[in-house]
Amino acid sequence: MKTLLLPLKVKDTESINWSKALAAYLKRSYGSSTWSQFFNTKLAEDLDHLRNNANGTLAPEALLEQNFLYYAFLEQLHLRLGNNSTQLKLEFTWYDASYTSQSASQKYTQRTVAFEKSSVLYNLGALMTQVAKDKLESDIKVSITYMSKAFGIFQYLSENFLNSPSVDLQAENTSLLADICHAEAQELFLLKVINGPDVTKHASLIAKLSLMASSLYQKVLDTLNGNPDTNTSEVSYGEPKWKSIISCKCSVYKSISAYNNALALEQAGRFGDAIGFLQSANDFIISAMAQKLYVKDSIDLESIKSLIADKQKTLVKDNDFIYHDSVPPSTSLESIKSMDAVKMQTLPQQLDTYMEKVTEPADALFKGIIPLEVYEKESIYSEQKAALLRKELEVADTADWEYSSFIEFTTLPKLLRDLRDTYTLTGKKSSSGNPQLSIMRDQVNSWSRSVRSSPYNDVEAQMKLIIEKRKRVLELLALSPTESKENAVKLKSSLVAASKSDEKLFSFVEPYRHEINLLRNSNTLIKKWDQLSSFQSQEPSLLDLDDSKNEEILSKIGYISEQHEKLKVLKDERSRIVQDLKRDVNEDDITNVIIMKRGASDANLKQLFEKELEKFKPLSTRIEATIFKQSSIINAIKISLDELFKLTGVNEDASENDPNSLERNELYKKLNQAFTSFSVFANDLPKGLNFYDALLKMTSDLASSPSAKRSIDELKTAPSLRQMESDFGQLSLSETSNEGQFHTHAGAGLPPVPPRTYGGNSGAGLNSENPVPPIPPKRQVYGLAGLMSGGAQSDTQALEQNPTSFYNNPSVFDESLYSRYSG
Repeated sequence: MKTLLLPLKVKDTESINWSKALAAYLKRSYGSSTWSQFFNTKLAEDLDHLRNNANGTLAPEALLEQNFLYYAFLEQLHLRLGNNSTQLKLEFTWYDASYTSQSASQKYTQRTVAFEKSSVLYNLGALMTQVAKDKLESDIKVSITYMSKAFGIFQYLSENFLNSPSVDLQAENTSLLADICHAEAQELFLLKVINGPDVTKHASLIAKLSLMASSLYQKVLDTLNGNPDTNTSEVSYGEPKWKSIISCKCSVYKSISAYNNALALEQAGRFGDAIGFLQSANDFIISAMAQKLYVKDSIDLESIKSLIADKQKTLVKDNDFIYHDSVPPSTSLESIKSMDAVKMQTLPQQLDTYMEKVTEPADALFKGIIPLEVYEKESIYSEQKAALLRKELEVADTADWEYSSFIEFTTLPKLLRDLRDTYTLTGKKSSSGNPQLSIMRDQVNSWSRSVRSSPYNDVEAQMKLIIEKRKRVLELLALSPTESKENAVKLKSSLVAASKSDEKLFSFVEPYRHEINLLRNSNTLIKKWDQLSSFQSQEPSLLDLDDSKNEEILSKIGYISEQHEKLKVLKDERSRIVQDLKRDVNEDDITNVIIMKRGASDANLKQLFEKELEKFKPLSTRIEATIFKQSSIINAIKISLDELFKLTGVNEDASENDPNSLERNELYKKLNQAFTSFSVFANDLPKGLNFYDALLKMTSDLASSPSAKRSIDELKTAPSLRQMESDFGQLSLSETSNEGQFHTHAGAGLPPVPPRTYGGNSGAGLNSENPVPPIPPKRQVYGLAGLMSGGAQSDTQALEQNPTSFYNNPSVFDESLYSRYSG
């Protein structure tokens, strides 16, 4: 059995110039000097060539490929421009399909890419039906596939393009074409079964498929005729002969459904009902023959009529002589359960392959067309990337500091070199003394050099300088004019707050004034240290030397050296990973991903960003691994060093033979604490000095204003000024010789200063060329888990953890206040 498919025609168009339109758009957007870096001349010309091919005279299958590729480019452009495509100022002109002489002359022009997309989609659907018709004789299965694709395209058109001026693209007409393609796909599937082997075994299936085909054609026929129930008028779309063809097919497939249902009933032994359905099949085929004008060359209606008549004659005769079943007066096709065998292929499913093909060239061609909202979303992602990178860099910096601190504190390379030389060259312990004592001496010298190089090592002088600055501020405030009283009060308030901050800062170094002075004087320091270490320099008795453990000592030294090398390798590896992470973060660009997800909600975007950040997790995990392993190796080295010192007798000598051991260790401990406290002091003091200088400038400007009439001598005798000087004086350091006792009469109600939160060893980052000893970094949360953690501290907490955080508050430098009386 054969059939006739309705011939759908493609739309014609006028040529356009994509190259010119894109170049003009980029010039307007970026200016004449930079637009060319966003424009790819070759790709733009290729797009023009692709559009010409898509609307050329190639074979239908070749045209399908070209139209799909062109539509994929349009989809990529639409994702970037959305409803703003009129900014291209490009006119798209299309003609209606020439089903009639009148429709062929209808021309429509719009500036929206949506109009271009819908017209291309229409041609895709029409080309699908043409290919299906060409493949009908050779491979009906392929024809079914193409027809189901055409069904999906016209269905998409009818649901997504509702306001087109073109008659072809109006929703009711594209919906009609979708129904036609659906019915023809069902019909082709039915013919595949009918023309297959053992057709009588599939009588029930054929009846169900035929009934669905007739129902689909009936739906199309109702649309063309208009539905009186809904007061819809007759649709005059397509060729006039369509209505006759569809009406004929509707009756034919009702007849085939009734005939095959009769065969199924006969097989079930219901001969009377079978005869009734054969009569209905005969009535339907007679009705179809009245509309056979356009299908007689494709569908052999006479053969179908003869087949039904012969079967009816035979079955009636058998029933009369054998079965004697009663024949119902009428039958209804409603007793047959219809079956839809068509699975529509949606447009996105058909387009996926082509979207992948054009992604790279489209990104290059349209790279200058980025919506503002995409930039906004990308900036959010960039902030999250930056936060992640900062966390990982802080983690790596902390680990590097821990490594440097450990190496410098233990002077590990020098220690291992000295021990190896001692036990390798002499075969016995050196008489040069305790190696641990040598480490301590080098460390003390390093602290001393750092303190001496600091411009703030004279604590008493710095306090006197601040007191002088306070007094000068008070004197200048006394000269402020009456109308500037409010400004003067604000400046006095800032001065009091600064004084409290100074009190906290100086409290860090006050308990260690003696040790800091000792670190300032290297000669006195070394002399005192040598006095406490003199016992160690004495020659040990040769009878006490024991070289029986020499091999074990050398083995332990070798193990520590090996672990030290691993530490260096780990540090270098971490540095490489950090560089890789920086590079990957800087090169990461998800603009195209955001464009493809342009309509996503905030929640979906959050999930998208989290998923994208996962790509950095392997590098983050590797950084964590180096830190964990470094900590493990450092602990192992500490344990091995302790064992090594026991083997060499260092600890025994110190505890049993050295009477100065306790005093020397106590001095070392105090020097360590003094240096740590001085590091905080030297790092934070410049903030206060700069603040007082700025405050002096403000008060000087205020005092020199024209309205300041009173003299300095008169104001110095004012009771209010004397009282304020007394208050600030009570916040200063005592100048007596009582080891720097700190007086806090006015600040007695202040909370006690908590210990600083800086961790680690005190010898970190020592550098004689650095005037301000560095403060160890705070330990950070490792890995991606810490990205969103953390919270803001209150001002009070910040002040307690950092005494000079007051100076970081920009409100103390009120620019509007300053400008009010400056000049």
